[in-house]
Amino acid sequence: MSDYLTVGQAGPRLGVRPRVLSQGFYDRWFRDDLCPVVSGRRLIPSNYLPTMASILRRRGVEVRETSGETQQ
Repeated sequence: MSDYLTVGQAGPRLGVRPRVLSQGFYDRWFRDDLCPVVSGRRLIPSNYLPTMASILRRRGVEVRETSGETQQ
């Protein structure tokens, strides 16, 4: 089973502001079918993060992927 992250959790793991990810969903850069909105929160499977990083790079966004294990 895949772990899910919110936009606020995924942003720091990719080294971008969460707003960048939200705008990416709004602009349809990312797949809505893989990242549904549940109770007002976008749920992103952790295994989708590398794909998101690749998409962001192609769009000219600087990405600094981290593990996110011990982020504060």
